[in-house]
Amino acid sequence: MTTMANNAGRRAPSDPRRAMQSQSMRQSSVPNMGANARGGRGLAAMGPGAGSQRTLHNSQSNSMRFSTSATRNPPWFDANNAQPRNERPREMPEHKEVNDDDDRTMLTMSTMATRDQAFKRGALNKAKHLVPPSGDVTIIYTDVQGSTSLWESCPSDMKKAQDIHDDIMRKCYTNHGGYEITTEGDAFNLAFQHPADALAFALQAQIKLYKANWPQGILNHPDGKNDPNLKFRGFRVRFGIHHGPINCQIHEATGRMAYSGEGVKVAKVCSELLGPVCTNPSFLCSLRHVHNALTNIQKAVEGMCHGGQILATMETWKAVSGMAERYLGRPQILDCGEHFLFETTIQTGAQHTTTTRYTRRIIQLVPSELAFDFFEARGRQEARAQDGKVVLQLKDASSVKGRLFPPIISKRQLTTSFLNAPYMNGRVTICFVYTVGLRDDDPARRARNLGVLGKHVRGRLLGMKPPGYECQEDKGCWMLAFDRMVNAVFFGLQLKTALNGVKGLVGNVDVNNMFKVGILSGPFTSMGPHKTTGMADYFGPIVNRAARVASNCKPGQVCVGTVLSPGVTTDPPDFGPQVSVRLQEIKKLKGITIDVAIFDCSVRRAGNRQREAKGNK
Repeated sequence: MTTMANNAGRRAPSDPRRAMQSQSMRQSSVPNMGANARGGRGLAAMGPGAGSQRTLHNSQSNSMRFSTSATRNPPWFDANNAQPRNERPREMPEHKEVNDDDDRTMLTMSTMATRDQAFKRGALNKAKHLVPPSGDVTIIYTDVQGSTSLWESCPSDMKKAQDIHDDIMRKCYTNHGGYEITTEGDAFNLAFQHPADALAFALQAQIKLYKANWPQGILNHPDGKNDPNLKFRGFRVRFGIHHGPINCQIHEATGRMAYSGEGVKVAKVCSELLGPVCTNPSFLCSLRHVHNALTNIQKAVEGMCHGGQILATMETWKAVSGMAERYLGRPQILDCGEHFLFETTIQTGAQHTTTTRYTRRIIQLVPSELAFDFFEARGRQEARAQDGKVVLQLKDASSVKGRLFPPIISKRQLTTSFLNAPYMNGRVTICFVYTVGLRDDDPARRARNLGVLGKHVRGRLLGMKPPGYECQEDKGCWMLAFDRMVNAVFFGLQLKTALNGVKGLVGNVDVNNMFKVGILSGPFTSMGPHKTTGMADYFGPIVNRAARVASNCKPGQVCVGTVLSPGVTTDPPDFGPQVSVRLQEIKKLKGITIDVAIFDCSVRRAGNRQREAKGNK
């Protein structure tokens, strides 16, 4: 895709209203921060890769170049976080001292949002050096839920409310170097040079909107009522965000920068549900096609949103995940799964067309003070029974408050999301899969084989009814969750038997003894979204016990562990006539003080089933 050259050398528009972008600074490489390893499990908390472009492989580097101005500490964090720096504009010959407000706020004379900054020399001097974002840009689409109904119900209060909304939006994006591309009614279309600025803007705006002084007519309406349990109050604004390469040019009528390309379309679909940017030159053969694709991606993300929700593509989140703890106020991250966003068809010949499907993995962000604490609401906690014994009882989720959203709206969900992770009754079946059959030391062949095996494991997971859930993966080791033990056993046996038909494995591989699978069921202490991946993370003794069962397996085995607590027998569990179960051993596994019975599971052959049936008669 062709992109316009950096606009740093272009003269900024003379009208200060058109100069809405942060000062251009030197470029730096922002590393993608991997997930931390979980103690006791030895697995890095990494989810499957972000979505892919089906007909055009579109893998984007996790380390991309962005303006370092985005790494400033946002000015809205408390004293426990790094404090914002007071930076001088580059040219201020008349004034040596700069007011803090002037330093953090760029000139936006045409709006009420920054009316107090109008005509101030510090803001004017800084505005002279501002240029719109270019190159790799983060696009945001916002929209107000139920605005039509609100206008019909309370037009007078709605006018006041829209002024409040516009004031908050413009102050917030000004704080984070945003560029206002256009507005359509109550919807904003914004551009940011760095995704950290875009996400900080969205998180800050949600907090400000929740705390705003809304007119009573808005609070009386279903789409604006005060709901302290879900932490909704006033306008419920949705945000769709995507970062990627774009095309830009000055709009002849407005004089503002206009953006086009696949990334714009992804962001819009995210707010409706958005998707990512296409960079393949064979597809982006004309500005018209580029504009349609880019617009559709960002619009797709916005279209998937519910009111009050922030959705971003996985690529956008990965670019800033390492900064979240310090610079973004530790927002709650929740994995929404991979979704089919849209498809495009172009004419490639007299009688031929090319159809490209766009899919992306979507991440939800919620400000920490508005988030629902899943760890406090799900699982079991210790309590004392009447006889004085310590027992585990279900947590009471009724006292936990915070924003909860239904599944996002898209054409099709392609993978599981956090909402699909099992948690009912505070019990789960944990399954560990260890890859042990790759005996080739060549790094390139091993990486290729792990990619093939990863597709095989995830394909089998999604083929289960209900699907199994992938919690994390690291270098061929998976932690999975199932609602019942029998489903995990069938998954493990199918994973082993179907491997003979998998194509693409190269080098020295042992197909028959490729995996060690360990399974254990029981209560968990808590579960919630991992702070980096947003995927379900389980805590409690069950996790380490399941990992020890898998480590105790021999290559090619599928083993089930049963903790021999009081009242539990060593009778083999019954998984149906197709599965043969035999007691392998009873032992104390490493680090576990209680005995565990280990059962070996295998597919029962037809002849064996017939002989056993006759014996039972």
